[in-house]
Amino acid sequence: MRKADFLSLMKFPPEWEEWGLYPDELFLEQWALYRPGDEAGSEHDRNGAFHWWLKRKPDMDVLEKLLLLSHLDGDQLMAADARRYIDQAIGNLDIREGC
Repeated sequence: MRKADFLSLMKFPPEWEEWGLYPDELFLEQWALYRPGDEAGSEHDRNGAFHWWLKRKPDMDVLEKLLLLSHLDGDQLMAADARRYIDQAIGNLDIREGC
């Protein structure tokens, strides 16, 4: 399956790819775990993509894009949970940078 097809199947907003936030590494990890029917719970893959980035301690530019992506997601319950972690990461970044 092509990455674009997977993103569509799993209901990722197109901005994930447009903004460069769905790299091949992430796609290959998620594709390796995919089983037919997983699209019924696609919010788990999208949530995983948020946390994939957060584990990498991204800079403010990426965190701001993740925040925007959370507002574009079709599952706002999951997105609200992701925003809690994004907000924590922003706070931690401020501390690391001495702001």
